Amino acid sequence: MAVAGQAFSPKEFQVWIASDNTDAGISGIHASNMYQLDVDSVGMPSLNVNQVLDVRSGVGRTLKDEDVFQDNTLRVVELSISGTIHNDAGHKLLLQNICNDVNDDIAVATGFSPASQLYGAGNAVANGSSSLTVVIKSSDHTNQRSLVMSGLVVTSFSLSADSTTEGGRYKFSATLQSGVKPDLNESSTLAGNNAYANTTDCFLSSGSGVKVFDTDVILQNFTTTIESPAVFTGFYADGYQQVSRGAEIAVTAEATVKYDANTKTFIHDFDTQTIAKDGNMFVITNNNAFGVNMQNGVLTDVTYNEGDVMMLDVAMKAVDDGTDALISFDVTTG
Repeated sequence: MAVAGQAFSPKEFQVWIASDNTDAGISGIHASNMYQLDVDSVGMPSLNVNQVLDVRSGVGRTLKDEDVFQDNTLRVVELSISGTIHNDAGHKLLLQNICNDVNDDIAVATGFSPASQLYGAGNAVANGSSSLTVVIKSSDHTNQRSLVMSGLVVTSFSLSADSTTEGGRYKFSATLQSGVKPDLNESSTLAGNNAYANTTDCFLSSGSGVKVFDTDVILQNFTTTIESPAVFTGFYADGYQQVSRGAEIAVTAEATVKYDANTKTFIHDFDTQTIAKDGNMFVITNNNAFGVNMQNGVLTDVTYNEGDVMMLDVAMKAVDDGTDALISFDVTTG
């Protein structure tokens, strides 16, 4: 066989997403109703195959061919993606999944109870927060292959923006895991009818106010992060039998704010706090553009940020008061 002459740019590859809301972990690719994600670049998923290459007892001090072991059924596939967030159905799937919330505005509810589902035919949670299928789509299915990962759940999601970068355009990063064997040799032409648009970007500049620790602040940047570990148990022919969640869903936020008369006591407040702040712990008013509302929380760190002007880096963790959501995101008009 002669060598092949094709060469491809990494930027030609795309990422598409859909909900496994009819057949968890089995539905695979969707011919027309997948959504494109606006990613910075396409990274290789961690396949985490079970491989044992230990030298066994025998003649000589070498690995024998009969001792090679590899299995790709009971393993966890992990995918990390990052890019520009859009207020559209595809990008919201990531946040809906980790929050287990498909309502108009997406929130981690008080007394949060995560979704748990069986993999396999007919066992999906029948809504948009069920497991997900993500396709790393190649540009040429004659000379390339696409990677199809079903049964994914989002275990970490971060939303961020910086007023000094790209006009304050919102960004995201997410980690997804699956207990289902992926298809890494997809050769059909995948249709995609739902590409993202630059009219659905979100910006800090459309916001009308920021509060940190119930104080009006001048914000330079922020990051909110939701962590909800996945737990895989049981077994069936294509991988693990069930996916559920760990003991805690943790909601944190970090913000860089100007040091001034309003924020001068933040360091003292952190040092002396004894109870959680009840109200406006971290709020960005930004209607239909991923406004952030964390009502109750504790300061976990406050430090100087020595830039051209003195700033403060403020870290917070949401707490549950039994009434308010730990955090909610404004993605609807009104």
